[in-house]
Amino acid sequence: MLSTAWLSKLVAHRVLGLVKVNPLLSDLSEYKFLEVMRGKCYDILPNRRYVDGILKLVHSTLKSAKTLRVDIEKLELKQWLLFQSDGERGYARGNLNIRLLDTYHVRILAIGYDRKTRYVELEINTPKGWRKLVETLIDRASKGVIGYPARVVVKNYGIGKNNLHVQGEVQVMIPYELYLEVMKRYSKPRGNNIAGVDVNVKRLDAVVINKYGNLISYRTFWLKDATFMGVKRKRSWSLIGEEIHALLKWLYSQGVLVIGLENPEIIGYLRYYWIRNGERKGGKWNWKVSMFRSSIIERIAWKAPLYSIKTVYVNPRNTSKEGEKISKKLGLDKHLGSAYVIAKRTIKNLERP
Repeated sequence: MLSTAWLSKLVAHRVLGLVKVNPLLSDLSEYKFLEVMRGKCYDILPNRRYVDGILKLVHSTLKSAKTLRVDIEKLELKQWLLFQSDGERGYARGNLNIRLLDTYHVRILAIGYDRKTRYVELEINTPKGWRKLVETLIDRASKGVIGYPARVVVKNYGIGKNNLHVQGEVQVMIPYELYLEVMKRYSKPRGNNIAGVDVNVKRLDAVVINKYGNLISYRTFWLKDATFMGVKRKRSWSLIGEEIHALLKWLYSQGVLVIGLENPEIIGYLRYYWIRNGERKGGKWNWKVSMFRSSIIERIAWKAPLYSIKTVYVNPRNTSKEGEKISKKLGLDKHLGSAYVIAKRTIKNLERP
């Protein structure tokens, strides 16, 4: 496992180095980038699927850098160790290189520093809440219906009393349609109310109104423990996920049919503008915004269909200012006021032809 991850890292270093020498390579499409770069990597990692996995990782990084106008010559690789392989249908049973055998075992193609290959079967621990979904994925893959991209991430390694030990994760990408099919909580909504949700780094504020704009209910869900900088990233998202489900369950109980959310793409542009120009430049503030706000909005949108709730994105411009004004009339705080403004804008969006 360790040698496969290190060889993949060497591929990434070589490819990034070639791009720095010839920046025009960063303008290629993903298909052309793979076509040009594959042959330059096989002497390091003699497996097309693993090479393609790393090339796609580097290519996506280059595209993000160009979008944010980051100098490609200054790009450096983080201290990751991983290898990944795309999903395949048919004979590969989901993934030829990293195949789930059941919810407790995975078979992985490993490559040594001597470039020799062998299959290794490892035990894995699938969380209880995800087992039914993973079982369904394996069943569909065994029938050749779907494939699944997968990666192995090395978290830690060292030398024990007898030999080398490696600790890590197997990460699998599950088709969203399958996720909704297996994990859905409610088959139909309880009403036709509208909700607005204002997402901040420490709280989720929700306001429910009817189609005429009349206030029905409101509630705040706190994220203080999840967004504290000392909390590990995995634990943070676990806590945030719990609050998102609590939010959606409450909205369902209030008869909500549609949730209004601020457009995360626009928020992303604003976030980058603020940080780039030195505004709101407190380190903790920038870290929290970069880590959480847009991602939380996206996660709410992903999970809302589980509760038979639709989502609508609205323009976030001036929601805070307008919310602060309206909050006094409604007897709400400014964040709930922003949520009310978002809910009202959602009604307007729904009324457009």
